[in-house]
Amino acid sequence: MKVGNNKRVELDGYDTREIARALAAYPTPLLANSELQDRWHCSRSTVDRIRKAHDLRSDGPSDSHPVFDLLIILEFEGMLSPLVAWTMGTNEDRKVLTAPLLSIDDLKLLDRTTGGHHPETFRRRARTGITPGLRIGRRWLFRPSIQDLARLRALREAQ
Repeated sequence: MKVGNNKRVELDGYDTREIARALAAYPTPLLANSELQDRWHCSRSTVDRIRKAHDLRSDGPSDSHPVFDLLIILEFEGMLSPLVAWTMGTNEDRKVLTAPLLSIDDLKLLDRTTGGHHPETFRRRARTGITPGLRIGRRWLFRPSIQDLARLRALREAQ
């Protein structure tokens, strides 16, 4: 496996077989509109606008509610190689990939040292690339780590 000039991961025959085995063992989930709303902390109309603007097509039957393959969503969110991340990662990695992204409020709750910062500080850090982030609609979102997920769950339960 190697990264090509266009920053895509190029796979050899062995890697392709390993990915096929991993996909059979860990099939990627399909996300409904409501799950995208939870993931991106936005409304249904925002999800619909994003789907239309980026030509995200449903992976489900045409006569049912739209569902989207997690790998397509991860690629839209800017992940370089979601297929490799999903198939070659650990169970914890897959848990992080399926978890909702963190909002600025979540970051403030997680990090007491930066909790006093104005939300614009987090946005500026994301825009400049200091903190990797993704803009969905008007909202900046951030990919959590497994530690962030555990701490956030504990903090929310304590409130």
